[in-house]
Amino acid sequence: MIEELIKKFNLSSREIVLVNMLDNATKEHPVTREDIMRTFSVCDRTGRGMIEDLREKGVRVNGTSKDKGYWLIRTQKELDCFLRDYLSKSNTMRRRAENMKYQGEDRQVNLFELL
Repeated sequence: MIEELIKKFNLSSREIVLVNMLDNATKEHPVTREDIMRTFSVCDRTGRGMIEDLREKGVRVNGTSKDKGYWLIRTQKELDCFLRDYLSKSNTMRRRAENMKYQGEDRQVNLFELL
């Protein structure tokens, strides 16, 4: 499976190491953010960015807010669950952005007005 991913997504050497870690992980024993930070000597934000970079390429990396890490999606059920959660989060962010966009200056609440 790893060889297919490497060829299909043209992964860098660093991404290959991360995908190998994810391939050996499961929902019950995921790759944690701490594992990524320690393995690559990066901060948490960079580690999360590495996961997002893989997802951007199309690598199916699972990891929801309820879980404590990441692993590769292996079943259609896992993919469906991930996509449902991921799309729900994006819809929530879109709705919040629209709500903020249409508030306008005249409706913006000032912190001092609340006191």
